[in-house]
Amino acid sequence: MNTPYYEIEERRLNADIAMLQQVLAEQWKKHICAFSVKTNSLPWLLVHFRNAGFYAEVVSAAEYDLVRRLEFAPDRVIYNGPVKDYAVFARVLQDGGMVNLDSSQEPEWLEELAAQHPERTFSVGLRVNVDFRKLVPEEVPADAEGSRFGYDPDNGELEQVICALRRIPQVRIAGLHLHSSTKSRSVRAYEALADLAIRTARQYDLQPDYIDMGGGYYGGVPGKPDFRDYVPAIAARLGTYFDREKTALVMEPGVSLVSSSFTLVTAVRDVKKIGGQRYVVTDGSRLYLNPQVTRRWYPHHFVLQSGQPRAVAPTQMICGSTCMEYDRLFEAEGEPALAEGDLVVYDLAGGYTVCLVPLFIHYFPAVYVRREDGTVFTAREAWTNEEFLSKNHV
Repeated sequence: MNTPYYEIEERRLNADIAMLQQVLAEQWKKHICAFSVKTNSLPWLLVHFRNAGFYAEVVSAAEYDLVRRLEFAPDRVIYNGPVKDYAVFARVLQDGGMVNLDSSQEPEWLEELAAQHPERTFSVGLRVNVDFRKLVPEEVPADAEGSRFGYDPDNGELEQVICALRRIPQVRIAGLHLHSSTKSRSVRAYEALADLAIRTARQYDLQPDYIDMGGGYYGGVPGKPDFRDYVPAIAARLGTYFDREKTALVMEPGVSLVSSSFTLVTAVRDVKKIGGQRYVVTDGSRLYLNPQVTRRWYPHHFVLQSGQPRAVAPTQMICGSTCMEYDRLFEAEGEPALAEGDLVVYDLAGGYTVCLVPLFIHYFPAVYVRREDGTVFTAREAWTNEEFLSKNHV
């Protein structure tokens, strides 16, 4: 396998899926697992989640088209997002999928749709605006901005939307969507979201079919919470008001389910010493891991190609393959001196990184799956000019 490439460890992926499904089954009888397509839209991965019983959570017409092509059932789609496509909005509702309203125009669309189909009942969810500055102020900086998503209950917007929907005879408010996250991704934050769901249902006399807790969880990160911490805490709060056998608990994880099973494998191509600094040039790039250029450290490990002992290098700057000066990934201190052919393997590399890779200098790298039986499957071939030129015209 030519570097650079992403590798998925199927065994680890399956273990994370099983952990989530088991703890949900233990804590909340009626539940739905949905995978966040925007997190990683690799077709092999989406089909894997489909086969494991997951819904698809989509936020665009392109994502909806993709999951339907991959044979997700039409009623196993959750449509979220602040900028929806009307045709997809109507299609998902008519097919029995889940739509969580999140804009000023969607209630108008719903009224229009109800007028066109007076014989039908349409069930929708509402995304509630979440401001963690008020819910858990101890977890956010004093100058943090509030969320721009959902209907704000503090300024009366949520109440106005509920009143408007209740004036449409064929419309049911069937769910509450509370997707949000803090930088801490703490269990306390999700307890606060559960409390907000209860307060909202009580205040507006709602009997929702589902409570959608969204995503944004930690997963596979040592020393951080995982689903065995989140789900019992959420269930304990929601269970004080909602029926665990009648109200569905919906979770839409993304990063927390895929990062721990993905790695990015890169190879050392050159080692230079300039001005007293040792530079290790690899065929990977910051663009494959963090195109926003916001991080300075990445979980990683080295695979040395020679069994011979290596001298320790006081410092080594690990660099990418582009000609941009910012393509310096991290400084390794007190580790074996790397040489040409050694591998630098980045762990926890599957959340958003695969989708955010730009077509800059190099095209998309290959993705391989290491099956549980040890065989390797090519989930995506590395892009070449064949793929690039196929959509361009001269």
